[in-house]
Amino acid sequence: MKQGSFVAVVLAVCAITGFFSYRWLAAPPAQVPDGTDTLPGFVLARATGGEADIRDYLGKPMVLNFWATWCPPCLREMPLLVDLHRRHDDEVQVIGVAIDRLEPVLEFMARLEVEYPVLVGEQDAMQAAGLFGDAFVGLPFTVFTDAEGRILGVHTGEIHAEEMPPIEAALLALARGELDADTARQRLEGGAVH
Repeated sequence: MKQGSFVAVVLAVCAITGFFSYRWLAAPPAQVPDGTDTLPGFVLARATGGEADIRDYLGKPMVLNFWATWCPPCLREMPLLVDLHRRHDDEVQVIGVAIDRLEPVLEFMARLEVEYPVLVGEQDAMQAAGLFGDAFVGLPFTVFTDAEGRILGVHTGEIHAEEMPPIEAALLALARGELDADTARQRLEGGAVH
């Protein structure tokens, strides 16, 4: 790598780190929306080709996960989402949004056998994450919605294995009509969502 290229990479990493540090330190903690907030519309490229409007995936409770291949916590939580999709894709829609380049995303998806839809973009995906306002302070970042797109909660940072059961239970109960959106929101707040 030439010295000029190395300096450019270092400056880019510093800028990204500074941005996320500023957002993390300057912004208030993520707020769980009050129920009037709905999933904002955005269109991104599909990893498999073409484009998709995020609202095309409504119809089931949704787990919308923003991630990147260069983000270790993102990669650690991904098997939990793959497992959720494999076991409950008929009841819960998992969507990944990679803030990344297509090539490394495809390589990672193949290695982990990610079967749920993944949307990809660098700046476009970052702008999509920014639509969630102060709740988005860094990666990974996960949004939970009901089937109509009402935001039930957000999770900033890595989802750990012990946090997944209450998330899964609330979303499945919502999908099965056993909970309304407000009760699901309360259960998500009482569990791992913050």
